[in-house]
Amino acid sequence: MDTIYPVVRIHLDNMYPENERSRMAMSKSKRKIHFDISFWVAVSAVAVLGVILMIVAAAHFQWQRDKAVALFVEKGATLINSFEAGFRNTADKKNRLFYLQKLLTATAQQPDIDYLIVANRQGFVIADSDPSMVGQRYGLDLDLIQLASSRTMMWRQTENPEGADTFEVYRGFSSAYADDPANQKEMGHREDELIIFVGFNMEKIEKAAAEDTRNAIILILILLLTGASAIVSLYLVWDYRLTRTSLARMKAFSETLVGNMPIGLMALDNHGKIIRCNEIAERILKLNCSATSGAQNEDVLPDALKDLLGELPPKGGLLERDLEVNVPETGKRTLETVAAGLMDGNESAGRMLLIRDVTGIREMEKEVVRSRHLSSISSLAAGVAHEIRNPLSSIKGFAVYLKERLAADDEDQKTADIIIEEVERLNRVITQLIEFARPLELKKEKTNLADLIGHAEKLIEGEARKKNIAVSVNAADDLVPVDVDPDRVKQVLLNIFLNAAAAMKDGGRLEIALRREKDNIILDVVDNGAGIAATDLSRIYDPYFTSKPAGTGLGLAVVQKIMEAHGGRIIVESDEGKGTRVSLSFPIAKK
Repeated sequence: MDTIYPVVRIHLDNMYPENERSRMAMSKSKRKIHFDISFWVAVSAVAVLGVILMIVAAAHFQWQRDKAVALFVEKGATLINSFEAGFRNTADKKNRLFYLQKLLTATAQQPDIDYLIVANRQGFVIADSDPSMVGQRYGLDLDLIQLASSRTMMWRQTENPEGADTFEVYRGFSSAYADDPANQKEMGHREDELIIFVGFNMEKIEKAAAEDTRNAIILILILLLTGASAIVSLYLVWDYRLTRTSLARMKAFSETLVGNMPIGLMALDNHGKIIRCNEIAERILKLNCSATSGAQNEDVLPDALKDLLGELPPKGGLLERDLEVNVPETGKRTLETVAAGLMDGNESAGRMLLIRDVTGIREMEKEVVRSRHLSSISSLAAGVAHEIRNPLSSIKGFAVYLKERLAADDEDQKTADIIIEEVERLNRVITQLIEFARPLELKKEKTNLADLIGHAEKLIEGEARKKNIAVSVNAADDLVPVDVDPDRVKQVLLNIFLNAAAAMKDGGRLEIALRREKDNIILDVVDNGAGIAATDLSRIYDPYFTSKPAGTGLGLAVVQKIMEAHGGRIIVESDEGKGTRVSLSFPIAKK
């Protein structure tokens, strides 16, 4: 590494003046010292790590060896104890040696046992897992006389030139073999002067030790490579820390900005998956950002928003629009939306959606327009009442006079009746107009809506019978009285019932249902009449808009005004040719 710096300095001499070269040389010197220190620190750390690793590995090997020894000794002790217990309880004393030989042979069939030997203190084998070894001598390199009288478990490891080493466990063996005087005379020993040897195959242990050694070597090499990599990493630590700090600040700023935006924000990648969603968007669309993150947008977004995102150009672009969106729990909402395509150079980087719930604002704007309209109507109504009613009274008076004078002529009588009827109709229109424009004064009282429905039903009973209309009323059991103006509500019910009857010219079915929904009493009026055209549905509350030849167009406008004065609402749903549903919502007064 030292040979690099002179080359670099020569290059710098040709590029910078003397003072600058001096300053940069000092900076280079400082960086070199920093590199040297970093290098030796890294090397030392790797060396220390290597030493620690070798110590840990050695301790691990020793622990594994101790564990294997303890396992073999315990297993040998268990076998020896079982042999002793079995022979003490053998009833056939004459054939105990045969049973011992048979048991040793059977037990030695286990894959981890090399041999089982029982010998006397002279080393003669009296029983062996290999019957060909009986009568030969074994263990002459041990103090067999002392071992025969000892009950302490002892072990040793013997080499096996043909395969894995053998771990041998042995101690004095107490059996009933010596109970037979013939055996004592033949072998010349006492009952407690036998030794049992159990030889275990160490192939598995040796393989495990070899595997541990190989793993330790691999681990040391990995750590050494890691230490070498640390040397290079030292050059990048400072820049990394600066970058990470800057990134953390930018992330905190962006998270704070997105989280505290007064509008909802959603970011989607090129595959249409949601990658970011703030709390405002979550509240507006009733989503769970943590649950929808990574989900396909078409699975969670309303159709109107999906269509808006689909209209974005492939690269960039901006769309602004007010959308009517059906939101779970809250129903239809008006959202002010901005959809934009995100670009990374010339490549698309996803799409962004900004949303704001402007349902209340749009309703207020409509209310302002409507209030202005009603104010104009109110002024007009006052003028109409003053300018038209007096002439109408005169016309009606002359019509009555003419009817009396021309009593002999039936045609003149009919003409006079038509004049009187039309004057009365005009007078009713003026009265409705004045009532519509005048502020409502409600006289509320605790009222059972079911009673009002029954009263209004009786008023249309004749009309329903005449048109062959079947009327059914269904009231729930959990209803409570509500604070309303009974006369105004009767006016509302009668207006709606008559509209429904007028829509069923050839007969039909009028269903009236009263139910409770949370803190509201809901009245549903359903008919199977002609219905309302989709183009007319948005105008049904406009004054003077009507589809009836003789209608004034003020009926539903008055109904809406009365419902709003009660703090309720009216919802009309209709399918042309199939029928109409009108739902009235009356709030239950809180205690």
